[in-house]
Amino acid sequence: MDSTQFYERLSDQLSLLSKDRLINFGVNICERLLADYVDFYNEFHWGDPEILKKAIQYCKDSVSNTSDEEKVNLLLAELEEVLPDIEEFTDPLGSYALNAGCAVFELLEFLIDPEIDHLLNISSAITDTIDFKLSEQETDLSDEELLNHPEMLKERNYQLELSK
Repeated sequence: MDSTQFYERLSDQLSLLSKDRLINFGVNICERLLADYVDFYNEFHWGDPEILKKAIQYCKDSVSNTSDEEKVNLLLAELEEVLPDIEEFTDPLGSYALNAGCAVFELLEFLIDPEIDHLLNISSAITDTIDFKLSEQETDLSDEELLNHPEMLKERNYQLELSK
């Protein structure tokens, strides 16, 4: 299954889920990406993982509750301040941290704008991170090999199971 087919299938499955299940889908990915942000923070002493944790917790607390748009906008503003600029942080850790932060940003936006595209962007954040890491470890992999790498297949299958 190529990327387009994967995202079409994922989109179809996500569109059938309740808002609470959709939030949980996003939280699952954001929590798994958080470690990359923490690694970046520990290496460069820049940013603030606590802001990401607070935002993720707010999203968890929003399951079965309504979201306060003003609170979400405050969290988005805080989060924006701790997203690394990859032109400033050229190390791969900067890209991984940016993906983690962008995933949380998308999840917060989903709370006030419940469009499936936000969740597909969260999905892309983790698959892009896996792609970057694999490319870094094995520099001679073709696009086809990256797409069919066991780690990428594992993540895609996990997301498809999670979204059933």
